[in-house]
Amino acid sequence: MSGYRERLFKFVEAQSVELSFSETIGPAKGRSYGGKITLLSGMQPAEEFSTLVHEIAHEMLHRGNRRTLTTKQVRETEAEAVAFVVCQSLGLQNGTTSQDYIQLWHGDANLLRESLEAVQQTAAVILGGIAPEPIAVAAAAGA
Repeated sequence: MSGYRERLFKFVEAQSVELSFSETIGPAKGRSYGGKITLLSGMQPAEEFSTLVHEIAHEMLHRGNRRTLTTKQVRETEAEAVAFVVCQSLGLQNGTTSQDYIQLWHGDANLLRESLEAVQQTAAVILGGIAPEPIAVAAAAGA
């Protein structure tokens, strides 16, 4: 897992996104805002990894025009779906965390279908940036 963590940190940096850690953002586990990501200090490695993928997905998907064209529900569902696909592709199990989060934002199968292309493309870019060898994203996404 540590190899992926380090590569994810480098990927975030390569996207010109500044990463920091803070204890004061709780109860949120992560925040993303215009080229900056703050993660909650002290998370377990798998939770930290999944949260960082979620936040970099926001940075990649929801900057500029697309942000104004999507609702908070769509943005949160897409970012968590990207985190789920990336984590599953790497064999990182996060239980029902992604499903629970998507349900919290009232995301559903229809919303996910509408966002599938954006989710798959974003997950593929992240996996391409952190995986030592190519991973089949479509298979991991259940497509």
